Amino acid sequence: MASTKETIVLLGDELIRKKGYNAFSYADISKQLNVKNAAIHYHFPTKPDLADAVVDFHTDSFNRFTEKASSRNEADQIKMFLNFYASIQLSGKLCVIGSFAGDWNSMDNEIQEKVTEFTEHVLSWITETLEKGKEKELLSFNAPARIEAMKILTNMCAGTQLARITGSNDFTEIKNSILHEIIN
Repeated sequence: MASTKETIVLLGDELIRKKGYNAFSYADISKQLNVKNAAIHYHFPTKPDLADAVVDFHTDSFNRFTEKASSRNEADQIKMFLNFYASIQLSGKLCVIGSFAGDWNSMDNEIQEKVTEFTEHVLSWITETLEKGKEKELLSFNAPARIEAMKILTNMCAGTQLARITGSNDFTEIKNSILHEIIN
């Protein structure tokens, strides 16, 4: 069973990814936990403190994902990554990177730096995976690997948003198009 602090992080994450960073308050969390706002402030004195913990949660989750994926070949790792995003889309949530990006100009610099660091971590992994896959002739693309990684991440982040409007099938089409374009 998750601790109160972990539960707050999970609820904060859900609210950020469903409503946006600026569209929720500690009252939203306290209502769901049936506690006073002071209980939330005890663990996270400020909203940026909670956002920091949410980014840490995603960093840890991504590290576990890459550890699990490392036993597979690079084409399968990219498939796993895209399928992970498909599960995000099916849950009705947005990519955490895209969620924070939507509220970027109103966030504290410290949170912007933390989100940037996480985003670079994800992009680096995709880039390295693409490079290794291309060397082994499992993957094929013409752009530099970092540009291709940005295209993949951009499509996944935007795809989760677009699917809210146009439907899940469009997200699936985007995902399948990426796979068709890069996997030999």
